[in-house]
Amino acid sequence: MNGLNSSRWRRPVAAGLAVVGAIALAGCSGTTAETDASQCEEMTPAHLVIGTADLDVSYIPYGILADELGYFADECIDMTVDAAAEGLFQSLLSGQADFIMSSPSESLFAGNGDAVGTKIIYNLIPDLNIALAVLEESDLTSVGELEGAVIGTWGIGPYADAYVARSLEPYGLTLDDVSFIATGYGSTPMQALETGEVDAVLYWPGLYTSWALAGYPTRILEGNEWASTMDGIGIMTTDAIVDENPELIEGVSRALAKSTVYLKRYPESAVQIFWDAYPERAPLPGADTETAMADDLAILETTLISMDVPDHDDDYLWGIQTAGRWENQIDYFIETGMIAPTGEVLPEWFFVTDQIEAANDFDHDAIVEQQ
Repeated sequence: MNGLNSSRWRRPVAAGLAVVGAIALAGCSGTTAETDASQCEEMTPAHLVIGTADLDVSYIPYGILADELGYFADECIDMTVDAAAEGLFQSLLSGQADFIMSSPSESLFAGNGDAVGTKIIYNLIPDLNIALAVLEESDLTSVGELEGAVIGTWGIGPYADAYVARSLEPYGLTLDDVSFIATGYGSTPMQALETGEVDAVLYWPGLYTSWALAGYPTRILEGNEWASTMDGIGIMTTDAIVDENPELIEGVSRALAKSTVYLKRYPESAVQIFWDAYPERAPLPGADTETAMADDLAILETTLISMDVPDHDDDYLWGIQTAGRWENQIDYFIETGMIAPTGEVLPEWFFVTDQIEAANDFDHDAIVEQQ
């Protein structure tokens, strides 16, 4: 049983870690691969927290599928997967979580450019994949037309500020020319657009696809293109775990890489596995299963495109990061005034790739569809 009621849950959650109750509590183990525990001298307990308040099918690449397929167990890792809307970085620093889903901004902001003892070990989304968008019927076409606009986003803070500031800059606009409101997750921001409470939103492609399926198509504004020069979301851990348990880092990375290949080959099976693990997200009895499958496949396809999965062969180095793209990230936050470091900021303080080549060394023929 995954989630906070699970017997696998090992640590209390701090008040700041807002866990997705209805989703995380209902997720049950749907592991589809049998692992002979006797092959492991011992199982290493680990805890991964995925950042969302609405755990839909678009999140399965970020550790859920690897867990359900038994890929973590194959690496002798007893992984607990949970979801939380906020407080992930603090939970990592306090030892309540071993791995979190995180953007590069978390560690850069936390230390104002100084090292803070965390590293991203695996890149999930090669390009920063959030974008400013409007309803398809909107008269707005460009970020440069947002002067005076109200922008809805999942949470007000430096991450959204930095993105919008960089997007506005070429048009001679600043954050003083717009305002933000927190519109949360799920359908709430879509409704805010529909009612005119906000003029534009800042979210990610999978959510935009889900809105379109609900009858509210959106359109990404011109002026978001610059974001392709930087990495998006990755899996973060502490320097201590990187230094003291490299086998765990390699095992987590390999499990994620294997699950990405599985997703690439068997997306429909992956959706079914997600439904089995989280039945509250599956079609209700008597519902049109074919339509539900088509809808979730559309959302998943959008997510896989943002991960660049269709653009690579199975033997690609999944999870790879580069110093060059981290330098772009660092320069971006300095230029937008989100960090003001007092000295040099080195990319290697914030990421590690020593394990990636070994993590991608697995039998691709063994990645077969599981029922």
